[in-house]
Amino acid sequence: MADPIPILHDQNRWWSDPKHRETLQFPYRRPIYEHIREYLGDSHDSRALALLGPRQVGKTTLLRQLADDLLRRDWPPGNITFFDFSDERLVAAVSPREILAAAPIGLSAEYPRIFLLDEIQEAVAWQRWLKSAVDHVRRGSGQPARFIVTGSAATSLREGGVESGQGRWDEVPIEGLTFAEFVRLSVPVEEDLSKSVAREPQLVERYLEIGGFPAHVRTEPPREARRQVREDIADRAILRDLRHAGVELDRVRRLFVYLVAGSGQVWSQGKRADDLEANRKSVGEWLSLLEGTRLVARLEQDSHSRSRARAQLRSQPKIFASDHGLISAFSSYPEPLEVPEVRGRVFEAVVFRHLRELVRAGQGSLSFARLDDDLELDFLVRYPRHTVGIEVTASTEARSRKLTRAAEVMQKTGIDRRLLIHGGLEAGHAKDIELVPFHEFLMAPQRYAGGPG
Repeated sequence: MADPIPILHDQNRWWSDPKHRETLQFPYRRPIYEHIREYLGDSHDSRALALLGPRQVGKTTLLRQLADDLLRRDWPPGNITFFDFSDERLVAAVSPREILAAAPIGLSAEYPRIFLLDEIQEAVAWQRWLKSAVDHVRRGSGQPARFIVTGSAATSLREGGVESGQGRWDEVPIEGLTFAEFVRLSVPVEEDLSKSVAREPQLVERYLEIGGFPAHVRTEPPREARRQVREDIADRAILRDLRHAGVELDRVRRLFVYLVAGSGQVWSQGKRADDLEANRKSVGEWLSLLEGTRLVARLEQDSHSRSRARAQLRSQPKIFASDHGLISAFSSYPEPLEVPEVRGRVFEAVVFRHLRELVRAGQGSLSFARLDDDLELDFLVRYPRHTVGIEVTASTEARSRKLTRAAEVMQKTGIDRRLLIHGGLEAGHAKDIELVPFHEFLMAPQRYAGGPG
């Protein structure tokens, strides 16, 4: 096994130069950053924190920002250890114990050690090590320490949690940028979101084109950003993260391309098995692996309306691209958003992304409703005392037929607030449904689809 220590020192240059500060391309701190800072400041919580999300959503940047801020607050440089287990220079897997054992010059016994461990799923036996490390701290053995780990292969992390991590680490999902975050990264001026969009109205279209991957916010032209996303996802998120899974990576990649091209479609395991000339069990396992990388997201059917649907649809979820940028990046069209079908799928994926954020914050549930072959509702958000039904269309006109169908399914499912999010500029009401322009929803999703109060 190669010696990782030289790489460790290179990744922690503040050890040799206490004045060293990270030069970050994006100094903006995402809202999730405050949650992580609060965790570090809670001296009574010895659990580790696991940030789960696909590659390219900014997990490494978050860890680097944490290190930078600790250094600016005069934390002893030797007490901050960052390590990226996916570093291309590593020719063999590394045990976290080797990283933990490193004792930098300037290590202070008066402060806890902070371990920021990136892509932990690449490490040797990381589950047993993290369990042991947290237990060691809880017993008061040795120097106090806090552990923040990140992972792209969420399935691996979740399995580790079931086997050995219960009560020892908390999982925190991290996704691509919301529209508000995208604007904050795109516009250097500190101002109200609505003012930024009014001054640069093209930001909405650019968000649709680029997606929520932070590294590509400023990439020009958009087709270059799409090319880079394709390379990152195909080469790293699929080929690298899943190479140890013992599956046919080429067919997994083909399944992934199908899923993002058809983002929002009802999952049919039998049809996909026929397409890939594979057995149904294998295809189901491949879907689970892709969900584990957080490249695709599952949306279940609403249990309250499920009994009315055809029996074969009862257990079939919809599968979405986790970030709408994947839809355009893997589209076969040179200008994907000019194709109505692709644009429609992008709109739905964007709304789904923002609804997931609201549900996590508001303790609600998110699903879709299907009453029969003709009556379906894109999204249904259930809060304890409030329901929101949402239909989405990229069309610039609220068409009567779509409104009629949406109104019928919303009435039959007993929805309190009824929304049609559309690509036009018209706001108002029709058939007891509130018409919400897409750009207005992006600026204030909580206002439209949040829980009461």
